[in-house]
Amino acid sequence: MLWLLLLLLIAALRAEDVEFFPLTRDFVKMLDDIDRYNRYATPTQYEGTATNVSMSMYIEGISSFSAQTMDYHLDMYFYQEWDDPRLAHNESGPMLIRDKNIFKKMWHPDAYFANARYASFHSITEDNFLVWVYPDGHVWYDCRISLIAICMMDLWKYPLDEQQCNLRILSYAYPESQVRLLWSTSIDPPIDRAAGIRMPDMRLVDIKTGTCDGTYATGKWSCMTAVFYVEREMMHHIIQTYVPTALIVVISWFNFWLDIDSAPARVSLSITTLLTIATQANAVKLALPEVSYMKAIDFWLGMCMTFVFGVMIEFTICHFAKNQELSIGNANAPNLIVDSTMSTLFDTSSNLNDSIRRVKENNAEARDRFFRNMNPPTVPARNGRTLRPDEQDIHTIQPMPMDMEPMLKQLNSYGHQNGDARLNGLHDQVYPGMNSLDTLQLTEEKHSMKPAMSRLGNQVKTRALNWKSALCNLRGRRVANKIDENCRYAFPLVFIIFNIFYWSFYLVIN
Repeated sequence: MLWLLLLLLIAALRAEDVEFFPLTRDFVKMLDDIDRYNRYATPTQYEGTATNVSMSMYIEGISSFSAQTMDYHLDMYFYQEWDDPRLAHNESGPMLIRDKNIFKKMWHPDAYFANARYASFHSITEDNFLVWVYPDGHVWYDCRISLIAICMMDLWKYPLDEQQCNLRILSYAYPESQVRLLWSTSIDPPIDRAAGIRMPDMRLVDIKTGTCDGTYATGKWSCMTAVFYVEREMMHHIIQTYVPTALIVVISWFNFWLDIDSAPARVSLSITTLLTIATQANAVKLALPEVSYMKAIDFWLGMCMTFVFGVMIEFTICHFAKNQELSIGNANAPNLIVDSTMSTLFDTSSNLNDSIRRVKENNAEARDRFFRNMNPPTVPARNGRTLRPDEQDIHTIQPMPMDMEPMLKQLNSYGHQNGDARLNGLHDQVYPGMNSLDTLQLTEEKHSMKPAMSRLGNQVKTRALNWKSALCNLRGRRVANKIDENCRYAFPLVFIIFNIFYWSFYLVIN
């Protein structure tokens, strides 16, 4: 550490001893004399060798790595050195040139930035350049340049990407046989940067130098390249894109906890989350160029949209299952009840209709057969004596020949346990309708018998259909609830697996 401080002190003392001299009249006259100095010829042209031009840079600022325009901004000090023995003078130190007109009379490299979209010299408050001409003819040229350089980025990992942006420097008029561009060996590193460089969306990782000599139609040209390695800052995109879209996917899962009958709420939630994801995707698309490959952010947004769309599909399946008679196994009590009960109900209804048809024939034999089929018991008289059928003016049909009350109570309890309010009152709705047969009185006259039996048949059919609809709906509802319960765990699990694969692939594997 001490030897480093000593070297810095010696360098500072030597820098203080450097004395610059102004231009002399003889030097200017020499530049104007074409016989003594030809500014159109390279310093080594008459020797038949190439003039070596050493370059170095100091990066003052770098910013705006734009994926939309595929470029970046650069502000730098650009240094060039070369030897021109024709400019040797007798001063004891370097001669300072600050006049552009004088500098234009000297030969100097015509270096340009091949991939610069725009470049300019700084001229505030004066032209930002200087030229030192040492006594031995060594020339040091320093200028400040701002430019916008093209950087063809590969965005397939965006916004988890790393980019390499090149700055290519060539001689415009002189091929390699006349001018050879080199990175400086006296300055290490040849490309340095300010310590306080910060960018809002990128991080400058490293700067390296290289060559890019190439053969063109007009010959071989010397080319130097500066490579800027940058990484995109992910935190901005995590906060603005990844976290919001992930939360939207999680919100869409609330559908699985909503009741299957809450169709408006579930549809509204699904559509809202889907439109929000689409809006986010459109905002990201506007900030990026149109490319022919899928970017990492496209894959993420596409999968998030798929998850939200999957929630809508799941609700559609559940809603369809709820309204269908889906078989979910013979172990379910409602299935057995429906199979055994509905047949009896419709058989009874069929018998009633058959009896009504026979009553219409208005003959005593049909009426007697009707009462025999219904198996009406004898009706006790008020005085305790049992009346014979021929003694009764009004006959009362007793309950149907099946014990339905325990079965209906079982359904009532089952509906209460499974949250179906329509089954809770099934006993009170159906059984009184069946017991209405107790009070239905049939008169001997055909005109009073026919309407009563018609109403009875219609009532039995209606009750049977309502009962069947409720029980079938219960089976579909159980299937729908089962699908919802499974999706409550399946969707989050698949989303977690997708996240593990996504982040591992883009951050670790690649």
